[in-house]
Amino acid sequence: MLIDRVRQTIQSHDLIHKGDHIVLGLSGGPDSVCLFHVLRRLAAELELTIHPVHINHGFRPGAADQDQAYVEDLCAKTGLSCRVFTVDCTAMAKEQGMTSEEAGRKARYDAFVQTAREIAAAWVEGDANRGGKTESACALSAPPRVRIAVAQNANDQAETILHRIIRGTGTDGLSGIAYERMERGIPVIRPLLDVPRDEIEAYCEENDLHPVTDHTNNEPIYTRNKIRLEVLPLLEKNNPNIIETLTRLGRIAAADREYLWAQAESAFRQIRRPEGSGDSGAVAQKGSEEPKGPEGPKDQEAPEVVLDRAELALLPDAIRHRVISKAFGEVGLASDISEERLRAADAIISKKQAPKTVEFPRGHRLTVCKGLVIFR
Repeated sequence: MLIDRVRQTIQSHDLIHKGDHIVLGLSGGPDSVCLFHVLRRLAAELELTIHPVHINHGFRPGAADQDQAYVEDLCAKTGLSCRVFTVDCTAMAKEQGMTSEEAGRKARYDAFVQTAREIAAAWVEGDANRGGKTESACALSAPPRVRIAVAQNANDQAETILHRIIRGTGTDGLSGIAYERMERGIPVIRPLLDVPRDEIEAYCEENDLHPVTDHTNNEPIYTRNKIRLEVLPLLEKNNPNIIETLTRLGRIAAADREYLWAQAESAFRQIRRPEGSGDSGAVAQKGSEEPKGPEGPKDQEAPEVVLDRAELALLPDAIRHRVISKAFGEVGLASDISEERLRAADAIISKKQAPKTVEFPRGHRLTVCKGLVIFR
């Protein structure tokens, strides 16, 4: 049964503990409605408090309002109130220079995180039920864990992995969607990640749930939609188990990723040197002048990480590149580190001539100087 598979996923990946508060993203579609129904069935067993949240993105006038009404009615029938956020995502996309998909995602996670923080704050203030009725099987004697639950499924996992392959991902990207990750300090969990879409739709039909349908999901207007509607059906003709094949690849890649990053974390700690040990404030790009302010060179105030050059050079590529990414993460560059830049860094790390510098995105750079590698 689907509920047994979800229970197994929760246990295997330690997604939910007894007494947790769950901020549940409830769009009204089959996936989120299925997750809502399953978690309600597990609420007594796991002593859960469920906080449904719906975001009206304003993308589909009329239909979006109908989706909101459906979700509010669904929650009301179960004795829960649904917190609704209305956001003009089209305007947000224009104002912030992002795609409509990115704006929708930002609106959702802004709402989820805000709700989670307010739940935690309400508990501290002694009012755990502020903001509406919730479903709880017990009174907790200690501050609860607050988690955000979203409803990605096995098909979403396969589509994500395929999408990343098409875009040219590294091996870490093959791990796909994580069962749990952090969003601004709040855990985001995906209890349906082992359940294929057809089983979710069957579950909704069996339980007379009547979820709403977003017609744009059936239009090949986004890359993800094209993968779901055109690419995967084509692949299924040659491999009917393509969803399981891709999700298995994701599980294998995730295990490899976890091991490689553990090795990189260990290497990073071993070869790190004290900040300022390379007198890096004096190192500037050849032929350029450091911008100065009232306190002196601007870069003097920037955080830095210093690693031993010789030891970094000896690491295998797979570990060295992760150590470089880890170092940049500590100075504020957590993404957009391309293979081209990593290879450029390899070239100067492997040579003893110095100083040399490789520029990375958003003003970050890697400099080799005096036997050290400095990230700023």
